[in-house]
Amino acid sequence: MGRKKIIGFVGLLIAFIGAVIIPTAGHAEDSPNAGVGYSVQKVSPGNEVDSSSSFYDLAVTPGEQRTIEAKLINPTDEPIVVVSKIFTASTNNNGEINYTMQPVELDRSLKHPVSELAEVAASDVKTEIAPRSEEIVHTTINVPQDVEPGVLLGSWYFEKEGQNGDSDEEGIVINNKYSYAMAIKMTVQHEIEQPNMNLITITSGLNNYRKVINANLQNDRPAIIGNLAVTAKITEKGKYDVLYENESDGMIMAPNSNFAYPVFLEEQPLKAGDYTMRLTATSDDPKWDSQKWEWTEDFTITADEARRLNEEALNDPEQPTNWLLYVVIALVILVIILAILLYRKRKRVV
Repeated sequence: MGRKKIIGFVGLLIAFIGAVIIPTAGHAEDSPNAGVGYSVQKVSPGNEVDSSSSFYDLAVTPGEQRTIEAKLINPTDEPIVVVSKIFTASTNNNGEINYTMQPVELDRSLKHPVSELAEVAASDVKTEIAPRSEEIVHTTINVPQDVEPGVLLGSWYFEKEGQNGDSDEEGIVINNKYSYAMAIKMTVQHEIEQPNMNLITITSGLNNYRKVINANLQNDRPAIIGNLAVTAKITEKGKYDVLYENESDGMIMAPNSNFAYPVFLEEQPLKAGDYTMRLTATSDDPKWDSQKWEWTEDFTITADEARRLNEEALNDPEQPTNWLLYVVIALVILVIILAILLYRKRKRVV
C-alpha cells in the first residue's frame, strides 16, 4: 500500500467520522432553527406556476423583469450577517440537481445561466440582522428577449458569516457550514414538448479513489428530466461478454446540464485495450410520454492510463499489502490498551 493509498484511506475515514458528527449544508425546507442560528423564508412573489411551492416557481415571458423577496430571521440574542448569492443549477455525479454551488463549468448548451439573469440587490448581498429580528432581501431577474420557451433553473443561496470554513486535505473536503438554497425555477411561456439526451464522452478516472469509467451524459434542452434510469455495460470491442456494468434509477437532471455517469470497476484491474460501452437511458417523467435513448460507443484505454489508475486506486488487487503498516497500527493499539490497564491498576493500589 503506497503513501497515496494510506493518505486516501485515512482521509476517507476522517470524512466518514465528519459525516457522522459534523453538521452539513441544509436547504430552506429543512427545520429552520435546529442549531443553525437563523432561517430563511420565501416571500411569495405572485404569478407563479404553483404558489404553494416552497421555492420560486415563476411563470415568466421574454423581456420581463421580476423582483423576488426572501425573509431572513435571526432568533438569537446576537447580531448576525447573512451573505446571499445566485447560482445556476447543475447536475452532480449522483444524478441529482445541485443548488448549493456555482458549477465550475457550465454546459455548452446553456445560453442563459440564472446566475447571469438574476442579481441580488447591492444592499442585500451582506445583510446584518439585529438580535431577534428579521429583514427582507431582494433579487431582480431580467428575462432576455431572445430566451426560448422552457425552464431556467437556479437558486438563491444564503450563508451566515463567521462559520468555520471547509477543510481540504488530499482531496478530502469536510463542510461544516449551515446554509440555505431556495430553488428559482422560471418557466418561460411553457414547458418544451420533448426532452433530449446525448452521450458526449467516455473517460476513465478515479471516484473517491476507486477506478471508474465515466459516461458524460448531457441534457441539452431547457427542461428538467426526472424519473431518469441509466444502464451501462462495457465489453471488449467486438465481444459481448460484460466486463463492467452499472444500473441506476430515480435520477434527475437540471436543464442544459451534463454529468459523469460512473461505471465502477471495483476490485478488477483496469487493462489497456479497446472497449465498447452500450448505454441506455429512460425517463418516465409525467411531463412527456416515456422517453428512451440508446448509445453504442467505442473507446480506448491506454497502457499509461491503466497503470496510473491501478497504482492510485485504493481497491486495486494487484498492489501488495503493506503488512508492516498493519503491524505498527496493531502495536500502537496494544500499547494504548496496556497503558490504560496499568493506569487503572495503579489507581486501585492507591
